[in-house]
Amino acid sequence: MIGDLNGDGKVDKADWEIARRRTKEAAGDLAEEAARLGKAVMRAEMTRDVATGAAIGAAVAIPVPIVGPAAGAVVGAGVGLYKNLTKSGERHASATGPAPVHDPIGDLARLDDLRQRGILTEDEFQTQKRKLLRQS
Repeated sequence: MIGDLNGDGKVDKADWEIARRRTKEAAGDLAEEAARLGKAVMRAEMTRDVATGAAIGAAVAIPVPIVGPAAGAVVGAGVGLYKNLTKSGERHASATGPAPVHDPIGDLARLDDLRQRGILTEDEFQTQKRKLLRQS
């Protein structure tokens, strides 16, 4: 029989208790795995950068009625992601040997694209542009 979990030839309260116990054990295992995965995600540097950017963006945008904290958090998360991606590119380059050839025109184009998509503000774009021009 399909529901006869204890093999006594009938589906009864004992089978129900076995099913309940197994379900509880499976749910506990699932919760432990979800907690482990959540901790691993929170240890990731990209997660911290995105969360930090989102928190700062939300806090900065609170007094701006049109934007609001939700939109500020989205923009801040984008900036945090951009920061992490550019930072990990620098770490990777230093770990693998000589620095890559600097492409200021390509870097400016990427920054301008981020500005046009609203990920960087005009001030952030100008700041990054000055940094790039100083490096050249």
